[in-house]
Amino acid sequence: MENILHVEVLLQTDKAIEIPELEKAIRLELKNIEPIVPESMHTTFVTEGLSEIVKFIQICEIENLHDTENVEQMVVEAEVHSLDLDSYLIKIYFYKLDDSGLEDDTTTDESTCKMRRCILPNVDFCGIWESLVFQEPVKEILLHYAQTGMNFARHNVNTNIISYNRLILLHGPPGTGKTSICKALAQKLSIRLGKQYNFFEFIEINSHNLLSKYFSESGSLVMSMFQQIKSVLEYGDSLVFILIDEVESLTRARDAVLSGTEPSDSIRVVNAVLTQLDNLRKYPNVIFLTTSNVTEAIDTAFTDRADIKMLINPPQEMAIYTILKAAIEELINVKLIINVKEQDKFDRLPNINAEQKEVLNTTQKLHQISKESVGLSGRVLKKITFIAHSIYIRQPQCDGVHQFLEALHKAVKYQKTQDAGLTKIK
Repeated sequence: MENILHVEVLLQTDKAIEIPELEKAIRLELKNIEPIVPESMHTTFVTEGLSEIVKFIQICEIENLHDTENVEQMVVEAEVHSLDLDSYLIKIYFYKLDDSGLEDDTTTDESTCKMRRCILPNVDFCGIWESLVFQEPVKEILLHYAQTGMNFARHNVNTNIISYNRLILLHGPPGTGKTSICKALAQKLSIRLGKQYNFFEFIEINSHNLLSKYFSESGSLVMSMFQQIKSVLEYGDSLVFILIDEVESLTRARDAVLSGTEPSDSIRVVNAVLTQLDNLRKYPNVIFLTTSNVTEAIDTAFTDRADIKMLINPPQEMAIYTILKAAIEELINVKLIINVKEQDKFDRLPNINAEQKEVLNTTQKLHQISKESVGLSGRVLKKITFIAHSIYIRQPQCDGVHQFLEALHKAVKYQKTQDAGLTKIK
């Protein structure tokens, strides 16, 4: 069977569960869900007693092993007709959320926090994956890369013959979701690989804090910090994700140092980072996730070690449409937009070839706003509906989708004016 449907099931944390019996119940429950649509969540169940064990069932992506180009068409058809489960291999993943959140690790020096740690899957990372929208298949590529890297590691593929460092570098302008996708990827893998490891840990290295307080000693501090990470990796039944945000802080180009444009201590930092990365390659249970806003400042010896160097661009009009649509639908769900009519519902994606009418429907209006929003970062787009409500609605509830779209259009123009003002100041 070529088509795969991935299903994730969040369990109640305080229940002892027999997974084989529960999987049978979930498969039975899926037959009762109508329609079955990818990227949808279900919190009410027909199967008796299931709500006492399960918090929600997430219908995730469709995967076609031999025809990836037709997956999007399959998703569109599923929204109209629902998926025929008999034509899919259904993979079900069960997980619980740890609620401790990211915690500072100050075991080496109480006066500074060099890294933060948490157990995965974690409540702080819940929902990030679903909220991220990219024009290109960024999430799919990263997910398959990481799964392949771990598969090679588990099979002890000789890295002297086939080089893979399990190191990802995401680069691009600020506010495009680089850090968020790193956290979301770690969360997703901790769910998908749950049967292969006993536990998962996420470590975030605070490179700015590390260098700002003890710059003259930063090389030795980097060595000490990686030694702590090494002790975590000694537990072979764990998978550890290490995030180095704005990695250029720790890996500045050494030619700039030699030319006198960077402090000489930077060489010791870069050398320490590169040495430790090479030392940790022998551990098959680690994935490095790094981000940068200025890749030209990074030492080439580091970028050469990255298996994937992916540019994360600001969202374009179709991705923007999806982001804004999700935000408006959330406001409708929580009753901050009221008096919504059936004809006001948005299409999954706008039909760019459709004839433009004199009076636009909600989908066409939102598409027009999306085109005018190009240039805004993903970070800004995530809060533009809040700005629209706070500045142009000024009431607890908005009366109708069309009124909110008018406010949103004004908010986009307002935000672009503000951004232009900041650019002039610079």
